Amino acid sequence: MNLRKLFISLSGALLLTHASNSVIIGTPWIGIVIWSFPLSIFLLQAWLKPSARVYQIFSFIILLYFMTTCLIVFGLPNASLLSWLELIEIVCVFFVAVYAAREQLRNVKQT
Repeated sequence: MNLRKLFISLSGALLLTHASNSVIIGTPWIGIVIWSFPLSIFLLQAWLKPSARVYQIFSFIILLYFMTTCLIVFGLPNASLLSWLELIEIVCVFFVAVYAAREQLRNVKQT
């Protein structure tokens, strides 16, 4: 499986996990949409027109999601398993995005 497909599948899983967790804890729909909007845009761009720049920008943006999820997981007394899963998915998506950007840049230099 190449990094692009792995990135798309992990990002989709992250969106699904966060939406499920948000529905369970009672987050308003507008909050779920606002949280999911930037990830959805980068997911769409990686699907339609992948470039190193898309993956690099996504890597920086996902760090904000990492920060908020860390506050939930390590700041609340009883974090749910979905919150832990979300944290793991964020870390995995970050590493895949960094390596996908590297692969894109390596392909550009070879041609």
